[in-house]
Parts: sequence; structure tokens; C-alpha cells
Amino acid sequence: MRTVEFDGWPTPISALGFGCASLGSRVSRKAGITAIERALAAGVTWFDVAPSYGDGEAEAILGDALAGTKVAIVTKVGLRAERASGLGKVLRSLARPVVAAVPGLRSAIKPKRAGAVQRLPLSGESIRSSVMRSLERLRVERVAVLALHDPAEDDLRRDEVLCALDDVRRQGLAARIGVAGSYANFLVANDANRAIDVAQFAASPSPDYPAQVAALQGRGVFVVTHSVFAVGGEADPMRRCFEANPNGVVLASSFGAAHMSANAVAASERPAVLRG
Repeated sequence: MRTVEFDGWPTPISALGFGCASLGSRVSRKAGITAIERALAAGVTWFDVAPSYGDGEAEAILGDALAGTKVAIVTKVGLRAERASGLGKVLRSLARPVVAAVPGLRSAIKPKRAGAVQRLPLSGESIRSSVMRSLERLRVERVAVLALHDPAEDDLRRDEVLCALDDVRRQGLAARIGVAGSYANFLVANDANRAIDVAQFAASPSPDYPAQVAALQGRGVFVVTHSVFAVGGEADPMRRCFEANPNGVVLASSFGAAHMSANAVAASERPAVLRG
């Protein structure tokens, strides 16, 4: 597995990241832990999660799966999921194989799940409380990145929010601070506070996309891209994303064994822009 440097972290991290958005919802706890173990065996050391992922279950499952390992974890603040009741969890468990067998059901269920995610009003106290709950669920003392999760533009300029994020970093609860949202939102945050220097946003088929990544890296920003297949029309979108972001992380949901294998192969090759 190819690695890249991540300032503020004691070791290089894998160029391939593991996305946990479905961990605990579409992907069961058992299947998720098996997939995480598979990712670790392949050399993945960057795991991306959030309090809202997996119907609110993903952080705790990831923490159990990674216990005792030396990896970099990204978590977020800004969105939260309504935790399911005991009966709700049973019903979701029973529905999971049905949805898997009838893919068309997923598009019908997705809007209902989206409605269960709520925006967390951001304040100094809410940010710190969210971080402390995340660390407890993840069973770690600090994360590699704390990112604002799809933030409103006004929040990116509010002194209370910026000061709270600075406090999280100074207290050693997160090595670095970022924004997981849009490219444009990250620019607003980075202009307001250059200590917000990790950008996570979707890959794009636009010819401007590689230039956007390069421009951010010119600012000293660490770039994480996701939604690999959004590039569209490419014979190998994963490799294109690695070439556009050779010094950062490409994030993928690699719960299937075949997907993990293919993504690990792509991540092990030196991108063309780095050869020579």
C-alpha cells in the first residue's frame, strides 16, 4: 500500500481511505468488522467516520474493530443521527438482506434515513461535547482530523466556532482540523482560519478538478477526495482520482472483498504524476 505524509501524525498514512458511512446501517456490524479487518490486512490506515453515519452506530463499531491498532481516524461534528430504538434495530437487521436482494428498495429507503439526520447547532460547548462523545465511542484519546460536517457558510466565519476548533487542536484531541463538504465551503473556512487545513470533498468529472486539488495543496492543505465514481466515463476512475490527488487520500467504501482488493491494487501503484 502506497503511503503519504500527514503532518501532525506520527507515521505516514495509506493513500487509500476506508469510508464508514454505511457501517451499522446498510452494512451490519458483523460484516463491517470483517471488512475493516480486511482493510487493515491490506494496509489501510485511514478510516473516515462521523456521528451521523450508520444510523448513529458507525463510530462505536469502528472503535471496537480498530481497538489496539495504530491508525488515523477522521471524525466530524455538525450532523447527528437519531439513534434507533431496540425494536428499530431489530427491524433494520431483518430488512437488511431484503434490501440487498432488491436493490430498488434502497432508493426508496434512502430519503427516510436522510430525514433521521439532524444538523447540530454549533457552539463551543456543542463542538467539545461532540468530540468527547466521538473519542469515547472510538476508544481513542485523539483523532487525526476533526472536520466540520457539511457546514453552513455562516458557521465557517463565526468566532465561537473557529475558537472551539482551535481549542480542540491545541488540547491534542485532534491532530488537524478540516471541512468535509464542498470545495467552495473549504475555501471560506481556510480563508477565515488557515489552521483549518484538511479539505474533504467529492471528486468531479470537471477538467478543473485536478487544478482545484493542486491549488489547495499549494496552500499547504491536505486533500481527501471521495465519491470516486462521480468522475464518470473513465475506464478506471480510482486511478484517475489517485493521479489527481497523488499526495492525499482517496476515500472509498470498500466493504466488499472484491472492491477492497481492486482498490488496494490501485492504491499500491505510483501515480503517473509521481513517476520519473
